This record gives sequence, C-alpha cells and structure tokens, in this order.
Amino acid sequence: MSFRFTLSMTRVQCLNEAVGEWGKDEMNFIGYGVSRKGQPFATGYRSLGSYGSGDVRTTSPLPMLLHQVDLENDGLDVLLYGWLIEQDGGGVRDAAAALDAKFFDDFHARGLELAQSGFPRDCVSFTAFYKTILPLTRDLEAASTRGRNDEVFLPIDFLLRFESDNTLSFSRDLQFERSKNLGHYRVTLRYGYRNEPVLDA
Repeated sequence: MSFRFTLSMTRVQCLNEAVGEWGKDEMNFIGYGVSRKGQPFATGYRSLGSYGSGDVRTTSPLPMLLHQVDLENDGLDVLLYGWLIEQDGGGVRDAAAALDAKFFDDFHARGLELAQSGFPRDCVSFTAFYKTILPLTRDLEAASTRGRNDEVFLPIDFLLRFESDNTLSFSRDLQFERSKNLGHYRVTLRYGYRNEPVLDA
C-alpha cells in the first residue's frame, strides 16, 4: 500500500515587523527533507510575499505546495528542516540552486558511507540527512551575508508522522513561530497522507 504525502504552507502572520528595515519585510522560505526510506527533497526558495505588523496571508501565494511524493506504508515518517528568510540582498535566493545541488550530492555521499560501514539500514537516511543539513546550514548563512545581508531566522526541525487509526488518510496542521531583529512570524504548515491504491493494468 502506498500513500501520497503532501506538505503545504497555508498561513503566514506577521506579529511584528522587523526593525531597521525600509518598507515591508520580504519573506521567503527554503527547506529540505527526507523520508524514512531515503527519498530526499528540497522545497526550493519560495517567496511568501511582503508583510508589515499585523498582516496575515492565507491567499496568493498561499496555500503553497512545498512537496509531494508517494511513500510506502512502512516508511511514512518524514524529516523537515527549513528557514524563514527576510530578503534584503538576495544572497540566499542567488545561492539556492547551488545549495540544493550540494544537499542532494552530500546526502547521497553520506548515505553511501553509512551503508558501506554497516550502519543499521533503518537509520541510514535520517542519520545521513543530519550529517548533510548541519554543514549546509553554514553555507546558507554564508550566502546570506553577500551584499546587503538577508536575515536568516532560526531553523525549524520537525518529524512528520502518520498518527491515525484511519488507514486511508491523515492530515495535521503544524504551527511554528520565529523571531529575528524583533520581526516575529507565526506560520502554519499542513502535512497529510492519502491512500493511493494501485490499480491493475
């Protein structure tokens, strides 16, 4: 049995605009993840729009699909690691394609090293992910300092799980808050699983 996993951003609220900024905050998101059985993904560098204090957005460009993939029912757990970014110089935006490529290359290299060392097979993908994402954090932060600095908020780090007695579908809203330079944001993600029956040809 397989499930279609989907991950979306559905709501962004600016509780307080950052200080020392000209105009509204230009908010963005970039994230990476992996399934239990080793399917890595990148969300891409996503523009979330412009925000001032009190602004709430649930429409264009939201809801925003960040990722979807078919997963087997014995490997439904997904790790997600990502950052809100207030764009000024655009260094992270300009480096996003290179960061994505480095993530995929390094993840596969770390996974191969672990597998060849006899590391427990069920632990390889998540261990390889963290061995990859922590060094990538330094590269992302370095990119943010090019030109007029982008503001990189503290990362999110979530384990997304299928937690339901309903064997056909499951969805959950997940909210997080992050602050930087007095800019304070509340963001809602939605992830879910839907049974995708295999039809005989």
